[in-house]
Amino acid sequence: MHMTHVSNNVQQPALTSVSRKEWRWVIIFGGLLVALTLLPYAWAFSGSAPAGTRFMGILYNPLDGASYFAKMRQGQAGEWLFHLAYTPEPHDGAFLQVFYLALGQVARLLDISTPVMFHIARVVTSFMMFIAIYHLGSTIWSRIRPRRLFFGMLAVGSGLGWLLMIFTRDFKNLSTDLLIPESIPLYATFVNPHFPLSIALIALLAATFVAVLRPGFTAFPSLANGGLAVALVSVALALVQPQGWAPFGATLCVYIAILTVRSRQIPRRELFWALVMILPALPVLVYDLAVINSNWAMRIWNEQNQTPSPTVDKYLFGFGLLLVVAIPGIWRGLRRFERDGDRLMVVWLVVNALLLYAPFNLQRRLTIGLIIPIVYFGVRALEDYWFQRIRPRWRDAALLTFFVFIVPSNALNYVVPLAGITNVAWGLEGKLLLPSGYAQAIDWLQSNGEAGEVVLAMPAPSLWIPAYTDLRVVYGHPYETLHAEARVNAVTDWYRGLGDCRGLIETEHVRYVLARPAPEGDLATAWPTACLTALGEMPGAMRHEFGDALLLELP
Repeated sequence: MHMTHVSNNVQQPALTSVSRKEWRWVIIFGGLLVALTLLPYAWAFSGSAPAGTRFMGILYNPLDGASYFAKMRQGQAGEWLFHLAYTPEPHDGAFLQVFYLALGQVARLLDISTPVMFHIARVVTSFMMFIAIYHLGSTIWSRIRPRRLFFGMLAVGSGLGWLLMIFTRDFKNLSTDLLIPESIPLYATFVNPHFPLSIALIALLAATFVAVLRPGFTAFPSLANGGLAVALVSVALALVQPQGWAPFGATLCVYIAILTVRSRQIPRRELFWALVMILPALPVLVYDLAVINSNWAMRIWNEQNQTPSPTVDKYLFGFGLLLVVAIPGIWRGLRRFERDGDRLMVVWLVVNALLLYAPFNLQRRLTIGLIIPIVYFGVRALEDYWFQRIRPRWRDAALLTFFVFIVPSNALNYVVPLAGITNVAWGLEGKLLLPSGYAQAIDWLQSNGEAGEVVLAMPAPSLWIPAYTDLRVVYGHPYETLHAEARVNAVTDWYRGLGDCRGLIETEHVRYVLARPAPEGDLATAWPTACLTALGEMPGAMRHEFGDALLLELP
C-alpha cells in the first residue's frame, strides 16, 4: 500500500484502495447478512407467538435486551443520566450507558418506539461493522482474495462449540462461540447494536494503526492526517464499550514498550500516535471509575455484574478452526516479529488473551475484537502456508470444507431461540414471551402509572415492566437490581405465601402488585390468595383484572 500526500505535503495513512466492484460485493454480502438477522424478528412480530402469549421484542439474550429497552426509555424521557430501573430505591444517576440513552433520545425525536429504534440501530451498526471489517482487510492486503477471505472468515466464521456440544451432550457448559456473543461478529449482530458498533470502531482503529506503524510512514499525528479521526473513534469506543477499548489501548502501550527496548530510545512518532488514541478517552474511563467508586448504587451494580472468563478450553473451542488454521501464521509472526502488520497483531493477540484472565469482574467482555488478530493470522497462514501444501485443484474444496465447519455455531445461535416462539413452555421460560394478561397489565401501567412508582411482580414480568413503562420493580434483573440475591429471595417467598404479607410492600414502597394463578418455574409455586385478599381489603385499594392476571393498585 502506497502512501499518499495532500497538497500541503502532510503525510497521511494509506488510503484504502477499493474498487467500486469490491464495495458493491461487500455491500451486497453485508446487506444480505443484515437482512438475515431481520427475518426471525419479522416472523416473531407477525403474530407467530402462541395464543395467550405476547412476544416481547427480543429473541436473543432477552435478559440484557430488556435492560437496553429500559435504558432507552430513560433517553426517551429526556434523561442523559442513567438510573437503575430494576431497583426500587431512589439513587443518583450517572453519565453511563450513554449509547442507549442517546438511542432513546433519537427515538423521542423521531417519535418511534424503543423496540423499533433498537432494531433499526442493530441493523445500521451491523452494516457499519461489515464495512469496517472490509476496510481493515483492504488496508492490510492489496489483493482481492485475502481481503475477501478476511472479510468472509470474520463475517460468518465461528468456533467448534456445535461439535463439542454434539459429542458431550452438555447444553449448559458451552464454549465461547455459543456463550459470548461479542466474541463472534455475526453472533453479535443478532443480540444488540452496541456489540457490532464496538467491533466496527475497533476495526477502524486497527486499520489506522496497521498503516501508521508500517515501515516508511514517518508523519506525526495531526488534524489533517487522521489524528482527529483516531481521537474521535477512541472516545466513541470508550463511551460505547470501554471493555473493547482496553485491550487495544493496552496493546499500543506494550507495542511502544517493545519498540523502546528494541531501539533503546523512545519512538516519538509511534508514541504520539498511541497517545492520540489513549489520551482523549482517558477522561471517559476516569469518570467511569470515579462514578463506580463514589455513587453507591453504581458501585453495587458493578460489584454484582460478574462475567468471568470460562476455562481456556472453552476459548479454544470457541475460536475452533479459525485458531487452528491461524497457528502457522501466529508462529511466523512470533518468529519474525515483522513490523508490517504482524508485530501489531502478535502483540494484540497476546495482550488480549492475557487480559481475559486479569483480576477484573468483566473478563469475558474483553473478548470483543480478539477474533480480528486470529483471523488476520488465519488469512496469512492460508495464503503463505496451507495453500502451498494443498494441490491447486483441491484448494476450493478444502476452503469450502473449512467454511462448512466454521458456520454451524452461528447457525445454531440463529435458529435455537426461534423454538421459544413456537413452544409456549420454552418461550415463557426463556422470557421471550409473556402471558397475555401480564402484557396487558404492563400496557395499563404505562398508560396509568406514574414514573418511579414501584411494582411487585414475579421475575418474568418484572424483567419487562421497566422495558415498556416508566415504573420500577422490586426485583427484575440479577445485575441491575441492587442487592439482587436478597430481593429475589424476598419476592420468591412473598409469592409462595411465606412471611408477612405487608412487610415487603411497606419496605419497598410498593404501589402495584401483579400476580396470576399460574406457577412460574421455581419462583412461584403457589397463588398467594391470602396476601392478595388482605391487600385488596385495604381502604382505597383497587383491582384491575386482565384475563387471568390481577393487578392490585394500593393506596
